Amino acid sequence: MAITGRPPSENPRNRNAKAYDWTTVENTPFTGRSPDLPSRGRQRWHVETRAWWDAVRRMPHCRLWTETDWRFAVETARLVEEFWRGELNRAAELRLRSAKLGLTHEDRLKLRIRYVEPQDDSATSAADPAGVARLDDRRKRLSGAP
Repeated sequence: MAITGRPPSENPRNRNAKAYDWTTVENTPFTGRSPDLPSRGRQRWHVETRAWWDAVRRMPHCRLWTETDWRFAVETARLVEEFWRGELNRAAELRLRSAKLGLTHEDRLKLRIRYVEPQDDSATSAADPAGVARLDDRRKRLSGAP
């Protein structure tokens, strides 16, 4: 009995081009300008909120943020404050905002942000490590090329 439906594709890969490519960011803490948490009058920020803000403002991909991204992060800090003050109903919104900010590795994968190790300028990529044979030389020898 025949199976109905489309036959399987010979190439099962998704043929649609990605809308945008990966953004690579050097994996070093961001030390540029970033806003401080706004003043709350006599009330101080919760210690966990301050720790959260210090971690967020040093993330390597913060160097890509614009002024509106920083404002979004400050608004998120207010929700973090409310959460740590006992308003646990803020957790769902915090999860969504954390994903938009790329706070976890999984979130950064979804945003197509990749951290790369900093390049060492003193090392030359053209130099061969000692004791490693070049494949080009081997291919020439095997093919009989001069």
